Amino acid sequence: MVAVPGRLQSAFTAGELDPLLEERTELKYFRTGANRMENVVTIPQGGFTLRGGLVDIGQVDSTAERIFGFRASDGSAYDLVFASGKMEAWSATAKLQTVTISSLTAGMLPKLNQAQLLDTMLLFHQDLKPQRIKHAGPTSWARDDAPLEAIPSYDYGGPIGGGSYTNGVAAVWRLEFVGLTSGTSIFTLTVSQQETVSLSYNSDMTVLAAAIQAAILDLPNVASGATAVSASGGAGGTKINITFSGTGNEGDGWAVSGTVINKADAAILAAKTTAGVAPGEDVISADRGWPRCGAFYNQRLLLGGFKSLPNAWMFSLQGDYYNYDERFTGANGPALIPMDVEGGEAIEQLVPSRNLAIFTNSAEYWIAERGLDRTEPPNHVQSGERGVKAGVPVVKNEGALNFVSSTGSVIGEFRYTDVEGNFVSRDISLLASHLVEDVKDQAMRRAEKSTSGNLNGVVLEDGSARLGIFLREQDITAFSRMTSDSASFKAVCANGRNEMSWIVERPGGRRLERLTTGYLLDEVMTFSYGSPQTSISGLSRFEGREIWVIGDDNVLGPYTVASGAITLDYGVTTGYLGTWSPPKVTLLPPPRDVAPNVVVKRPIRIPTAKISVLDTTSLAVAINDGPLKSVGLFRYGLKADVPELQQGVTGTLSIAGLTGFHEEPKLTLSQLRPGKLTIRSVTPEPAF
Repeated sequence: MVAVPGRLQSAFTAGELDPLLEERTELKYFRTGANRMENVVTIPQGGFTLRGGLVDIGQVDSTAERIFGFRASDGSAYDLVFASGKMEAWSATAKLQTVTISSLTAGMLPKLNQAQLLDTMLLFHQDLKPQRIKHAGPTSWARDDAPLEAIPSYDYGGPIGGGSYTNGVAAVWRLEFVGLTSGTSIFTLTVSQQETVSLSYNSDMTVLAAAIQAAILDLPNVASGATAVSASGGAGGTKINITFSGTGNEGDGWAVSGTVINKADAAILAAKTTAGVAPGEDVISADRGWPRCGAFYNQRLLLGGFKSLPNAWMFSLQGDYYNYDERFTGANGPALIPMDVEGGEAIEQLVPSRNLAIFTNSAEYWIAERGLDRTEPPNHVQSGERGVKAGVPVVKNEGALNFVSSTGSVIGEFRYTDVEGNFVSRDISLLASHLVEDVKDQAMRRAEKSTSGNLNGVVLEDGSARLGIFLREQDITAFSRMTSDSASFKAVCANGRNEMSWIVERPGGRRLERLTTGYLLDEVMTFSYGSPQTSISGLSRFEGREIWVIGDDNVLGPYTVASGAITLDYGVTTGYLGTWSPPKVTLLPPPRDVAPNVVVKRPIRIPTAKISVLDTTSLAVAINDGPLKSVGLFRYGLKADVPELQQGVTGTLSIAGLTGFHEEPKLTLSQLRPGKLTIRSVTPEPAF
């Protein structure tokens, strides 16, 4: 029989494509995409395989809504689960401790941010005083208010409730004249780098003070209200006090010095006697609100996105993370930095990277200088205009930062390019924009093998979950759906053991589960017996639900749990059980191109297909959304003395007898029972 030509698809590296792309056969991604990819992940070398199973770790609080990974200084790793009024610390297998955080409400959880360094984690929300979580051992966790010191003052225009500030203190400098001759000595004063006109020295301090006051008021950087008076109160003495009072002269940013022009053995000594304090109030407080975010960077603690001053951020004294005392005026001192941005723009994330990145609700910025210097204002360079969604983490991926746009419907990449000499933002979810809608959380798990890609876990507001595989060097960006029986996903994180943990709402409550390669089921519960057992109990959380059992590498089930137990068809010693959500991959319809810009638009069918599999034990196919039919992998059936999951098939399977004409025929690959499944390539053979 003459072979029927088909379209070989040996790669699925574009993942599930948006329905708008089904007619875009000229795109290179058309040949590497699919109409639907569910419960599978792309293999960077080509093809796809089953995603890992969700292993149950334990039940979490019913209000648990956020989860953060914590890697301690000794290398130990934990999952920290946050719920209304509390935090739960989880190890690899169990809950270790519950810590009360009474000020943390359920309404704060969706926009909660964190920063961690060694054994300390800080929590941020604009309505929550920054909280400090301290680790001293697996079961030794403590919480307190972050001990922030000397918060910078800011003039909000008056205290809440009206009125004006009364806490301002004018800076006072004292000048002492040594060795000058009255009537002949000439000198100048320098006030914060601005030099006065030449002045003639007069031994009458009242006369001299009047001349000095007139000279400094003539300087462009000194506002009216500054005064100069004799320190003694009269004509005698050699000292004069300069007080920088008056509107516009507030604060301590003054430096005064004097230079004698025509007398070598004379001098003017200048000293600050009173430090100036600008009128105002703490930039963050219980009245004014707290920072939205923070980060440890350059041996400083950065805080930003203040509730009452959302476009500002500040950094601490270098080497002293909680000290913001602005009296440290050196390069290593603290500083408060309002950004020059449009009104309504709020800082949502501060992210250490190649350079410090600042994400607002409207745009993306980076600081051109690598280090932070109090004496040099940082240069904010804008590189994009998407902004980020509040509370959704920015994750690192292959030297770039992946963020969720302020609309929640775009996953963007923030990456430095030598060509541009700038960080650039680009949309990496464009081809699967229908899968990324209203994102509420995301996490990135590093590649488990040198030949695999990073795994991006995404949670949507409606409880759906998505998985993305990224391998930039191979141009791989593939998104797929993740579904699980009766599951509503609430949060995701990647911990220090490079595990991806999820908070999942199940019929029996919220659970902590981990996506683990090699498992075929979800809500996994493992078992081990000394001798073969046919009855398994302790399954109350599965009551009335259908589960499967993988025992001694055989697939058993399904069974419906009754009275918290099931009875197996035969005894098993080791394995696991759980619920099963089958994979589903539907190919795009075959191209109709018969010549350049010429297509055939009429119903066609796909009667046969060639499917190349690797170590596969279960496969079913369907055509045009019809019923699934199991594919026989063995001509003579399974071997009786070898466990089912140890009899994986590798090779090319010929599927025939697929019927039905359709305007857009589509081949679907799935399973009717749990089993191993890896597809290397698919070759549909359409008949026009």
